[in-house]
Amino acid sequence: MKYIHNTFLFFATLLCLACSDDFLSLSPKDTLIEDEFFLNISDAEAALTGVYATLQKEEAFSNVRDAADIEWAISGDMYEMDGSANRIELHSLTLPSTNTILRDVYSAAYQGISRANVVVAKVVEMEEGDEETKNQIIAQAKFIRALFYYRLVTYFGGVPLITEPLDANSDLQIPRATTEAVWQQIENDLNEAKDVLPATWTGNDVGRVTSGACKALLNKAYLWQEKFDDVIAISESLFEEEVYTLLPDYRSIFMEENENNAEILFSTQFREGVDAEGNNLVKRTAPRGAPAEFTGGAAWSNFVPQQHWVDAHETDGSGRIIDKRYWAAIIGPGEHHQDMSAFVMPDNVPAGWSHSGYIMTKYWQKPTLNNSGVNAPVIRFAEIVLNYAEALNERDRTEEAINQVNKIRDRAGLADLPLTLSKTETLDAIFKERRMEFIWEPTGGFSDLNRRGRFLDFIEAERPNFPSLNVNQKPWLQTQPILFPIPRDAWDRNKALEQNPHYTF
Repeated sequence: MKYIHNTFLFFATLLCLACSDDFLSLSPKDTLIEDEFFLNISDAEAALTGVYATLQKEEAFSNVRDAADIEWAISGDMYEMDGSANRIELHSLTLPSTNTILRDVYSAAYQGISRANVVVAKVVEMEEGDEETKNQIIAQAKFIRALFYYRLVTYFGGVPLITEPLDANSDLQIPRATTEAVWQQIENDLNEAKDVLPATWTGNDVGRVTSGACKALLNKAYLWQEKFDDVIAISESLFEEEVYTLLPDYRSIFMEENENNAEILFSTQFREGVDAEGNNLVKRTAPRGAPAEFTGGAAWSNFVPQQHWVDAHETDGSGRIIDKRYWAAIIGPGEHHQDMSAFVMPDNVPAGWSHSGYIMTKYWQKPTLNNSGVNAPVIRFAEIVLNYAEALNERDRTEEAINQVNKIRDRAGLADLPLTLSKTETLDAIFKERRMEFIWEPTGGFSDLNRRGRFLDFIEAERPNFPSLNVNQKPWLQTQPILFPIPRDAWDRNKALEQNPHYTF
């Protein structure tokens, strides 16, 4: 499924007018557009396309602002190359409420929620169309709403809980809901959606939300809340479906020609060469200044793996990395690109290419730069396996947990962990596999460390610049979990918002 088909652009434009994330711009005319638009299934599908499209923004689920800027730059395993002030604020853990990346992530989430709310409310009222199709449209919108609320609650804690369309007559001064209320809404949406959606789609519908995607996001929500029995149950439900599996070859998971494969429970869809449907993942990956025949032009290499992350890989007696994931997704000095063998990283990598000497190639598969068609993975089956392992371990089923971790290690070409590991050692091993498995994906970095209170210990042990971070002088880092500040821009529009502890607007 490629979200914004040209035949739907006109309808999606109408929907954008009706549910702008800038609530102050709403007018009575916008409400009339909504009322006149949702007349049949074609209208509803076009509106749903507009909901899916919100995932494509770099501030949403494109693996740029979320996976790179926040998850992996904050954890320190990736480095941002351009030195912009907003990225330095994140990388240095300064985290002011005026940070533009956090502002844009917050705003993008509410834009997606706003569009989803319109679809849920309006499709219910439609007289035309069969009930099964309408219910599936509503269910997909609820999943996307839950996905955005998951992002908000894990980054900011309790936030305004908006589940109905807002219009010119709405009270826009909306206080924050409790964290518990947001989690409950996420669970409600996903439980309702999973019972309506199919296990798989076919043809042009491949890439839509499935029942498995709903279960996978529930899995993540339960894990964050430490509902370990629920994690085990929903994981086993996914295993029993036998729809998803670990692919034998790590690189094949990310290849454009193999998109929506059996390891992908949900990904943001992109289409190459079409305005507003492609992404900049290749541009942000490929080395700045490298020959255009391999990059396609003005590559940026915004984010590069850090040396200490490379050094964390397991090696043989000669010091050579034996983890297949490295060789499938990274190139360093003197190493050939996996798909363009004529490209070799210089032995002395120019600083403009990469600060560390390494480049991530998960998404850089060919010279395409602008409007790349590479999908951005959001939830993979490997994450479900490791979540299951973590929950088993917490329920003192440690040997079973180790067996799950070894499934991930087997694919990476690594030796099995011994079944005699302690519970603590097993948890450490699970987090080590997350770190090596999910680099530059929206899991495995800051958020996973944060939910278990492991973040500060991790960066003290792993980030070479830890002393300069002065974490003891930053009280917002001492909370559990660490929360980001509510953006000043959001408070400017909604004075009912209260700030998180230790921050100011």
